Amino acid sequence: MQSSAVPASFEEQDIECGVSLLQKYSQADLRKLQREDPIISQVIELLESEERTSTSLKGNNPDLQLMLREWDRFRLRNDLLFRTRMSDGQTVFQLVLPEVVRPLVLQKLHDDMGHLGIERTLDLVRSRFYWPRMSLEVERKIKTCERCVRRKAQPNKAAPLVKICTTRPMELVCMDFLSLEPDSRNTKDILVITDHFTKYAVAVPTKDQKAVTVAKCLWDHFLTHYGFPERLHSDQGRDFESHVIKELCTLTNICKVRTSPYHPRGNPVERFNRTLLSMLGTLQDKDKTHWRDYVKPLTHAYNCTKNEVTGFSPYELMFGRQPRLPVDISFGLPVRDCKTSSHSQYVKNLKARLEHSYKIAIQNSKKVAEKNKKRFDKVIRESTLEAGDRV
Repeated sequence: MQSSAVPASFEEQDIECGVSLLQKYSQADLRKLQREDPIISQVIELLESEERTSTSLKGNNPDLQLMLREWDRFRLRNDLLFRTRMSDGQTVFQLVLPEVVRPLVLQKLHDDMGHLGIERTLDLVRSRFYWPRMSLEVERKIKTCERCVRRKAQPNKAAPLVKICTTRPMELVCMDFLSLEPDSRNTKDILVITDHFTKYAVAVPTKDQKAVTVAKCLWDHFLTHYGFPERLHSDQGRDFESHVIKELCTLTNICKVRTSPYHPRGNPVERFNRTLLSMLGTLQDKDKTHWRDYVKPLTHAYNCTKNEVTGFSPYELMFGRQPRLPVDISFGLPVRDCKTSSHSQYVKNLKARLEHSYKIAIQNSKKVAEKNKKRFDKVIRESTLEAGDRV
């Protein structure tokens, strides 16, 4: 009897999370596609002949000229063409992508990743692939994406930014509820839990906002997976301030802190809430009736993309390695982590890599925080309440 790692029911249909099954390309397939591409094939021929120019070049194609400017960065590995770039002190090999599969890659790294913005999508593409005018093509794709254009909303006025500084994972974990229109199963709440330093998020659809529900979700979906934070931050909602939550924090030695009243921006999780709402807003109408099925895949997509504040993806700062996405498996892209001969060497390398990443993330976060606070506080004033005011 032949066994399979993929359930038979998955082989002929789209998985429920809305992501279609992706064809896996062998190295032979990719070699064939590169050699059938009119531009890439010429670059490969020049590399194999060790000549930068040739009288056999077909015309003065602008894309070919752009490729030749990258000559010193091209490498042939197993007869496949890659471009090298430095990222965080490591050499990254970008697969030079044939034109015929570029739309598929953009679909997988934009549409299937929750329709995130230009910078996040471009970082996902750039860390894996290269082709001429790639940035312009990504920008054009997103600016003309119907679902992205339709979901754009005007930003709301906000209170002044509240500066909260952290220097390591699990120093401060924040939680809040996000409420939506009820789905087909009458689910209308999402408990959102984020690590303030890494920006790593966990989102759990819940049946209600009761204290017992909060405690169970916090234990089952966060604490038993990622460990116990030093501080747990929330607003002053009664379900977050209940005896059950206080007892849980006491038993686990977690310091419970809370947002000051009338400081709506005092809880950092609200930034992710807006992002998740925006991602859910890109769902097709037929999928919005069961939006709870998409919460976890979309949250994972967010965790796998570079955060503009830290300069790293939340996944990388939390786990010390790059996330592997379906497109990486499909195109057989190399794993960026360095190979080690032992567990102890892996731990040593991981510790050094994380310390370096944390240092950069702290520097980036401070710069962005100061810049944002100055910009926001110039034009926005906090509303103060006095005795006799209507609220």
